[in-house]
Amino acid sequence: MSTVAYPTIEPKAEDIGLRLLHEVVAYPPPVLTDLVRRGFEQKLAELYEMFRQGECSLGYLAEQLGITSWEAVRLLEARGLRTTNL
Repeated sequence: MSTVAYPTIEPKAEDIGLRLLHEVVAYPPPVLTDLVRRGFEQKLAELYEMFRQGECSLGYLAEQLGITSWEAVRLLEARGLRTTNL
């Protein structure tokens, strides 16, 4: 039986935030891009604290950030953060 390996691409907060920004504004000015990056990081920090305390699920965290649960897991792992709140 053969196995299939899929390359894992670590999502970066700035990439996710910029992807969402470009869905709204085709050519955002640099100041807006910087604000989006900071806002995403702040929202991630707030949601992760809620997740860590058991106040929300990983799915909720992902939904609020506009990403999939899988992207959320990879994003947290890339930062060395726990992906379970048990």
